[in-house]
Amino acid sequence: MRCSPPTRRHLSSRRALRAPLLALCVAGFAAAASEPSRAQAVDDPAALFARVEAAAGRGDHPALKYHLGMLLNNGIGTARDLPRAYALFNEAAAAGDVLAAYKVGCYLAGQWPGVVPLDETQALANKQRAAEAGYDLAQHDVGLMLLKRGDRAGGERWLGLASHQGHVPSTALLAWLAEKDGKDPAQALGLALLVQAGMKQAPVGLPDRIAALRSGLDEAGRQRAQALQAGWVTGPTALTQQARAGMRAVAPLLAAAPPATQQP
Repeated sequence: MRCSPPTRRHLSSRRALRAPLLALCVAGFAAAASEPSRAQAVDDPAALFARVEAAAGRGDHPALKYHLGMLLNNGIGTARDLPRAYALFNEAAAAGDVLAAYKVGCYLAGQWPGVVPLDETQALANKQRAAEAGYDLAQHDVGLMLLKRGDRAGGERWLGLASHQGHVPSTALLAWLAEKDGKDPAQALGLALLVQAGMKQAPVGLPDRIAALRSGLDEAGRQRAQALQAGWVTGPTALTQQARAGMRAVAPLLAAAPPATQQP
């Protein structure tokens, strides 16, 4: 399935009203190409890199290899080294780190063209490991990949799991799909309201689209949309929170790592 913006120069009024949700759908596909770095400011990036590199080299914890890979992936405290980052993600994933498996999937899906050959099957398999463990961005990506393959039910299921965690691009795409079908306008309205509430600055025209959806419903439908909005988001999983912590998750790992063996 492809989700692309309208190409005609002049939109009908109905299609113009749909444009804000459609634009969010397209943004969701763009977001799937790469993971947000979630990088926080570090007082001494080079010192942090050296400490993580040393601890990861001792094999203290697969997550340290993942974080070392992220530092190399983003060029924090060192020069960016994508082949080495990918190798570290592979090692950490093989040792059971599902966030590293997600990054392996990103590379195989073409996040950094030319580093590794594209392999959509393995990209999906690796991302699905993280999705099954509860990572919202992985669930979003898996949903998009299944939609692209024509698996509407599977795609919506994974997008729904991410959306319940508060992942706005997933909610936007679900809202657009519900509106596009026209089968459940109350769901489309409830999801559109969630999109509006979840963005610091909603796309131009979204309030008009919401008003149009609301006007097409009776009171029972509007109440159902409000109930959906109120009870939809259940919050991020522990894995999603771990991923969002970014570099803040490194300090506890380093503190728990045994000190380096001193040479006599």
